[in-house]
Parts: sequence; structure tokens; C-alpha cells
Amino acid sequence: MKNNPLVVLSIFGIRTIWHGRFGRTYNQKKHVLCRFHPSCSNYAIMALEKYGFIRGWAMAINRIRRCNPYNLESCIDYP
Repeated sequence: MKNNPLVVLSIFGIRTIWHGRFGRTYNQKKHVLCRFHPSCSNYAIMALEKYGFIRGWAMAINRIRRCNPYNLESCIDYP
């Protein structure tokens, strides 16, 4: 499903914007340590590659919603 232009554009955006400068700056400023493995951004890339644009983003958004201090689920989660 990597050939879908929306998937390619989404992965490019995650890698350049979040993995680039914005994510590192945000995490350093807020002293954020990711509670999941892989991180939410890497999870989104994996889900997009495996399931395509719509289902991949739905899974990524669901994962981000679970990232809160009240979540007691396992911290290892793969798409």
C-alpha cells in the first residue's frame, strides 16, 4: 500500500515535520518521554504502510488518544 500518494505524503509529513525539528523541540520543551514502543509517530508510519491511508490514520489517531496518564494498557503495541 506504499504506492498510494496519500500514504506517501503522510509518511513524508511525519518524517519531515515531526521527526525533523518540531517533535524533538516539543518533547524537549515539555520533557516528554514516550510511554509506548514504538512511538506514536513510528506506529503511524507502520500502520500507514501496512493498512493504507484511511485505516492507518484511524489506527494512529486511536493510538494517540490512548497516550495519557490514565492508560494502564501494555506499553508495547504494534499495528
